[in-house]
Order: sequence, then structure tokens, then C-alpha cells
Amino acid sequence: MSNIKYSAIIGSLGQTCDRFMKCGYKDPDIDKVEFADVIKNLEMMQVLKGADLYQAPTGPLSDPDLVNEILTKSGLEASSVLPLVFGERRWQKGSISAADPEIRSQAMQLIKQNIDFNAKLVGNPSVDLWLGQDGFDYPLQTNYTRQWDYLIKNVRELADYNPKINLTLEGKIREPRNRCLVDTTMTALLMCMEIDRPNVGVAIDTGHVFYAQQNVAQNVEIAAKYGKLFMMHANDNYNLWDDDMIVGSLRLTEYIEMFYALRKVGYEGFMSVDIFPYREDQYEATRQSVLNMKKYDDAIDLIGFENMGAMIEEGDPNKMVKTVREAIFK
Repeated sequence: MSNIKYSAIIGSLGQTCDRFMKCGYKDPDIDKVEFADVIKNLEMMQVLKGADLYQAPTGPLSDPDLVNEILTKSGLEASSVLPLVFGERRWQKGSISAADPEIRSQAMQLIKQNIDFNAKLVGNPSVDLWLGQDGFDYPLQTNYTRQWDYLIKNVRELADYNPKINLTLEGKIREPRNRCLVDTTMTALLMCMEIDRPNVGVAIDTGHVFYAQQNVAQNVEIAAKYGKLFMMHANDNYNLWDDDMIVGSLRLTEYIEMFYALRKVGYEGFMSVDIFPYREDQYEATRQSVLNMKKYDDAIDLIGFENMGAMIEEGDPNKMVKTVREAIFK
């Protein structure tokens, strides 16, 4: 069993909407659920060590002392905090890489406030830079070099603002922009190299990797090779869209390989459940996601860590299929 800690992103545990159901799939009363009650619900699942948060301008999530109090009572800690530089109209053409200098300035101010917020939380959780609106939609629309340079310069400035707080770049091919600037883990790693700050790394989202037609274990090993594997997010999809489904509802062998890679590189950070449960019970879906992952982690012991290493060196897919099947389905 590895020492991975599990957490859940609370932002998607409330109302869930899409462009066809703008009113939301959940009962409207869900919007009245307080932060403390959400954390209590997570505690009751008895499978989590943390919660991924966001900073709000008002209410409990604007007060780090209150957040610490609520989390401590539930035996949880903040695993990461997400700056909300994507869900307001002003960010529609980007945030820290936007062409408009005023928008870039506003985004930097908000993220610095987020860094200050994180610095007051127990454990100094990382700031997840998921920059979904930073990218482009059409050809002949963007000065690509300048956009890249804005991002590099500004993330470097954010890293220097408080070197004790880690920043993570999270890759995603598309959505909400048709082409996201931080599109894959490998692009995020290239950016980390150019930013050249020890507190800037990557957050790997399994669904974003699947969606990019890539392999999660490979992403994990390469990010760890450069000392940049700071955070993991987990969900599932059909490779065609960021469906954010229950972890392991579609995959088995790829997740076993991922947990092997995480154990190989000695990852002991957070694995955050990042699902978007439209129609299903959100807390039960989160719990099932964690229970699935714990079993995938257990599978490494059933197969044998050393055996898996030898199997990989041999590279025989027939033996791989047989070994996995016979170890798990006894």
C-alpha cells in the first residue's frame, strides 16, 4: 500500500450545469449547503484526508482562519486551492496571458490574493493554475509567442511572490477555449523549465491525459524525473471529452499502471477526486472513486511490485494480460 493521500475537489460537489441544463441537474436547495456541511459530508465518507478548495470573495471560503477551523474539526486538510480565473465574463479572453494588460493585472492580483490565502492555511497547500480561458479559438487570432511570454513571465512573478507556496500548472487540451495554452503535461513541464523556479510544478489530471490520447503513467514518470510532480487529479472519460466520470468506471489496467508508476517514483502527495457528477449522488460517486483507487493500489501488491518491473522490462503484452488477470480475478 502506498502513502498517497486522497482528497476531493469541492467545487463540483454542488450544483452541476451544462449548456442543455443551465438550471442545473441538482435540487436548487443544494446551493444553500454551507461549506462546513460539505466538509462534514466528506468526513463522513471516511476515505479522505483532504479537500481541494477555492477562495471566494465573501463567506467562509474568504476567511482562512474559519477554513482551518472547519477542516481541523473534520480531520481534513486543504490539499490545494484553485484561483477562479476562468468563470467570470472578464476572463473570456484569458487571464495571466490575456492580450489586455488590465485583465492580466487583475488576474495577477487575484492569484496573489489566493497565494496569501493559502499561506494562512494549515500545511500551505499548493495553488492550482488551471488556466482554462488562456488559449485561443481560431487561426489568425493570437500572437502565440507573446501569449507564451506573458504566461512565463507572470508565473515566474507569482512563484517569486511567495516561494514557500507551490504553484501547479494543469494541462488540458481544450475547454473552455478550443485550444488551451497549457494543453498537456509535457507543455506544462516545458513551461516549468523556462520559468525555472523550484516551487512551480505540474498537476496531472488523469482525464485530461486520457482526453489528449496520452498515457498517465508515462506523464507521471516524466514529471517525476524532473522533480515536478506536485499534484494528481483523478477521474475517467471516453477519450473524446473531459467527462469527469467516477474514477475507474471505464478503466482498469491503465489505472493499475498509474499506481505502479506513482509507487516507483515515490509519490506521497494528494490524489484528488475531480469528477463532475451530473445525475448521480456526488458524495457516493466520490467515495466509490476513492475505493476503486485503493483497490488499484492494492493490485500492485497482488501482482508484485518487482514482478511488474520485470514484466515491463520483458514487454510481452500476452504475459501482461495473463499476469494481471490471474492476480486480480482469482
